[in-house]
Amino acid sequence: MRAKKMPALALIAAAAGLSLTACGSSDGSSASANTSASTTASSSTTGGTSTTGGTSTGGQGSTSGFSSSGSTGSTGSTGSSKGSELSAKTQSSTSSSMCKTDHLAFSASASGTKNEIVLNLKNTGSKKCSMHGFPGVQLVGPDGLGDTGPDAARTDASASTVTIGPGEETRFLLRYIPDTSGSGKKYTRLDVTPPNEKVSEIVNLNDLAFTIAASSGNAPDVYVDPVGYHVGSGK
Repeated sequence: MRAKKMPALALIAAAAGLSLTACGSSDGSSASANTSASTTASSSTTGGTSTTGGTSTGGQGSTSGFSSSGSTGSTGSTGSSKGSELSAKTQSSTSSSMCKTDHLAFSASASGTKNEIVLNLKNTGSKKCSMHGFPGVQLVGPDGLGDTGPDAARTDASASTVTIGPGEETRFLLRYIPDTSGSGKKYTRLDVTPPNEKVSEIVNLNDLAFTIAASSGNAPDVYVDPVGYHVGSGK
């Protein structure tokens, strides 16, 4: 059989179609490539942003963690420093032993204020000693220890640690409300116990003896301050 010849016009049209197809394919591939690259870049960017966000968040969390850790560390360090400082102060303040009754001399004197007596506690030992708080004071009548009265009440004054060297003394104040009824009881001595001690000492009041109303179960008529009213370089 003889091959049929395609008219020239048809050949031109076919060639043009092939050319357009090729161009379309090329443009499609390019667009596809561009879209793919854009998607990849976007994905990368989004991923990066996410990663950056995660890193940032992590970084912030981490930074916050470090800050917290640093702060905690700093606080811990400060606390440790303060603890050491307080410990040093405590050791310093407790470097002297507690004052014992056996190494103290007791005496009473007028304070210069009406209805007030000063009780003196002198260190007769060879070393410094410390005390903190309120002394115990019980009133004693003229008939001795068998004739005891009420215990003195404590005031609301703040106590502080006092340290006295050999030969120095610290003091505390005793205040009383004198009896005006004529039926009160006279007390000539005090039974004094230093703070944090169990052994007491009798102190004669001599001309400082006073008379207060008999105890009725109400607030006592005698009050004491904590130790700390002192003489000398002791505190």
